Amino acid sequence: MVNYDLIVVGAGITGKATALRMAQLGLQVLHIAPSFDPGFNCNESGRWDSRIYALSASSQALLAKLQVWDAMDHSRIQVVSDMRIFGDSTRFDDELHFSAYSATVPQLAWIVESSHIEKTLDLATQFQKGITRITDTVKDFMQHTDSIEVHTEKSTYQAKLMLAADGARSPTRERLNIETLTNDYEQTAVVANFAIEQPHRGTAYQWFLPGGEILALLPLAGSYVSMVWSAQREHAEEILKMDAKTLAQHLLMAGEQSVRKHYPTLTLVTDPQPFPLRRIRAKQILGTASQKNASQDESNMTPRIILLGDAAHVMHPLAGQGLNLGLRDVASLGELFEARESFRSIDDRTLLRRYERSRQGDTDALLLVTDRLQKLFSHDSEVLKGIRNMGLRLLNRSDFAKRQLIQKALA
Repeated sequence: MVNYDLIVVGAGITGKATALRMAQLGLQVLHIAPSFDPGFNCNESGRWDSRIYALSASSQALLAKLQVWDAMDHSRIQVVSDMRIFGDSTRFDDELHFSAYSATVPQLAWIVESSHIEKTLDLATQFQKGITRITDTVKDFMQHTDSIEVHTEKSTYQAKLMLAADGARSPTRERLNIETLTNDYEQTAVVANFAIEQPHRGTAYQWFLPGGEILALLPLAGSYVSMVWSAQREHAEEILKMDAKTLAQHLLMAGEQSVRKHYPTLTLVTDPQPFPLRRIRAKQILGTASQKNASQDESNMTPRIILLGDAAHVMHPLAGQGLNLGLRDVASLGELFEARESFRSIDDRTLLRRYERSRQGDTDALLLVTDRLQKLFSHDSEVLKGIRNMGLRLLNRSDFAKRQLIQKALA
């Protein structure tokens, strides 16, 4: 049996970033996943991945630290310089405008295709010393005094810790019987890309629509925008059945034709893709392999499994922070391992508890804010509607408050 420092499970963006960061610290990493294929060829001109992310400054900094940011094709990365958010009234001044120029920052975010990030990370992990990749599926794990033993369909491996970045439906979390706080929003995010004839000028738009729906149009490199429509499930099913021309017309009419004011013409270039929306928060992000066995005393056992990314938390996309929060998990764990005292190993119980505490505040605060905003704008009360839209107007008049919000978002 080969011993490793860490076993990373999951080959999405968070999983690959985790493996790369840990290996760059000089740790021996075994990376296990059923497939490492990003699933989309993002190098063909004119082809766009429907799934995109708005990367924050912290995510960009991590990718730069991993030495993959400069390796990415920057002709497919779009800087966001302005963001305009509209309330669900017909008043022209129910708008919140964030400007990178006014906030004296270079940009608010970067819009990048999911597959482009993942493919670049995938190439980096293949050539990084200290990473062994195994295409396999984890079937079970067993805890020993000083290690965790992981059984896959093909073999058995041993390490000090297992880092589980295996997604929102995390099999690892399920095997550990870790409970989650879950809220089904009864919405589906429908994503698709459109070609435009007029320049978007790096502006991201978001509309809070009647009935609690949220529509975003995010700028892509060149003359393209990405639609993220968080729609009620019945409406989402209707959108997915529309032909290209009908969908473009339906989009132009959204928000009392507010979309048409900014984009008079839209031409669909990718098939719409659905993503059910839920809020998930694992009640704990550290686990022991004995949690499946209630007869064992877990209080004296060192946690040997860490949940990262969507395995630990999933949120509504209205703030565009889901991936950023997962990458902050990776960055925080990497910083903690790098700065640990010389007498502490990576599986030191005190060290792991430090990580747990460091992530709790950031995660809970962001999940709470996005959840409360979604609930606020989904309420049909005319009184609340007036208050929330007035709030947008008042906030828009405060440059100080907007700068503070931008600084928080850039963290």
